[in-house]
This record gives sequence, C-alpha cells and structure tokens, in this order.
Amino acid sequence: MKSSVLDAPLRKNLPFVLPGLIIYVAFVLGPIIAAVVLSFTKWDGLGRPELAGFGNYLQLFGDEFFLKSLRNNAVLIVFYCLLPLLIGVALAAIVSRVRKSEQLALRTLLFMPYIMPSAVLGIIWQWLYNPAFGPINQILRGVGLGALAMPWLGDFDLVLPAVGLVATWYYFGFCMVIFLTGLQRIDPSIFEAARIDGAKPWYTFGRITLPLLLPEIRIVLLLTIIASIKSFDLIFTMTRGGPANATLVPNIYMYELGFQLNRYGYAASVAIVGAILIFAVNYAVHRFVRPAGTGAR
Repeated sequence: MKSSVLDAPLRKNLPFVLPGLIIYVAFVLGPIIAAVVLSFTKWDGLGRPELAGFGNYLQLFGDEFFLKSLRNNAVLIVFYCLLPLLIGVALAAIVSRVRKSEQLALRTLLFMPYIMPSAVLGIIWQWLYNPAFGPINQILRGVGLGALAMPWLGDFDLVLPAVGLVATWYYFGFCMVIFLTGLQRIDPSIFEAARIDGAKPWYTFGRITLPLLLPEIRIVLLLTIIASIKSFDLIFTMTRGGPANATLVPNIYMYELGFQLNRYGYAASVAIVGAILIFAVNYAVHRFVRPAGTGAR
C-alpha cells in the first residue's frame, strides 16, 4: 500500500522527466561511461579494442610528456586563478566606490574580454605577440625599448607566462563582477560601524570585506581552477602546445594522442585523470574554503 502511494507521483511525473533523462544519459552519462571503459583498452579507432587493464594508467604516470603537461597546468593555475582573483577583488573594491553612471561603463569595459570566445582571443593575441610585426614589439621599438622586444611565443621560458597573462586578462573581469555582486550583498551598516569605530580602510578590507566575500571567493576558485585544468582552446590557437611542449597541458596531450596518434584508449585515460583532478579540486575547495560559522558538511 505504501509503495503504491509513492509510485503514483513517480508514474505521473515520468513523462516530464523522461525526455531530459534520455538526453542526459545519451550526451553526458553515456560518454562518461564509454570513456571510462575505453581507458582500460588499447584501441586505434579502427580495429577491435584490446583489454589493457590498468596498463594505460601505469604507463601514464611514467610518461614524461604527461608529467610535463601537469607541471605546466600547475603553473597556469597561477594565471587562471590566483592573479584573476587578486585583480578581481582589487577592481571590485575600486569600482564599487565610483559613481553609478561611471560604474556601469567600467564594469562593461572590464568584463568585455570574458564575453568573447577564448579561441578568437587566442588568434588575436597570437598576432599581438608576433615578433616581427606584432603591435607589442612595434610599440617597444617605437619608444626606444627594442631590447625588450622578444619572440614571446617562441621563447621556451617566456611562452607559458605569455599565454598565462592572456588567461588572466580573460578572467579578471569575470572575477570582478562576481565580487561586485558579493559587495552589494553585504549590509552597508557593517562598514559604517567600522568607520565610526575608527577602523582604517585596509583593516576593514582584510578583517570585514574579505571574510564576508568567502562565498564568492569559493565560487571563483572553483570555476577558475576547473577552467585551468580544462584549458585547451586558448593554448591550442596560440601555440598548439609548443614550442617543444613548453605549453603542453593534459587536454592538448589528450587531443594529440587521440586525433593525431590514434591512441584512443590512452587518450581516454588522460581524460579520466583530468576528471578525477576536477573532482578532487571541487572537494578541496568545498572542504577548506567555507564562510565563518559554517561547519563541515
């Protein structure tokens, strides 16, 4: 009797849930399961897959190219996450103090890079960085700083920071908008009370503003770190992982393994490790970045 009472709403709502469930299984859950299964095989895309067990994963963590891609990704987290977060907080604090009419223009101008496709920005910045006719080197030569004109995307030491700075420019406007939303959520009377008590601006910012912005900081950390782990289009359009793998990241390596070397099983294992890293980051941020007064969940 109790089971039939519970089944009635389920049968009633099933026609509404089923289409979305079918789409989810077909385009999300299904490919994930297929990638997991494929990661335990050796397959060239044509013949019959051969079972490899954990061989792909054991080979992966001894693969110097994969380990190099992880090191490059760790460096890029600074440019995808840390710098946009710091710049976004600073810009939000500045923009929130200007007049409303000017605030809208500043927010639009600073957020504009984020609304553009990152692949298009990669092509534009590849032209800006061009050592022969790129505007950056042309300006440096024009103001007498020709010694600073560099082959930005051709130098083994400069190329990763050069690509990373584009990612910083792309994400800091997004971070600023998130923090501006957080500042609007905070009760102005808190800052007024701190001012009456004689608190200095830096003290107020460090002891009141930042702790109250922890929910927004957590969102920014999650989205930007995940974006750095999933980075592909910006790097692919600018350097394709070069020169000499100096900007190789796991997604670029996965693309090369699958679509250039036809090692689909090995490429799938790279994808699964990337997904595990994203889940680990998600858990770590939710576990350790929490607003004051909230316990572990």
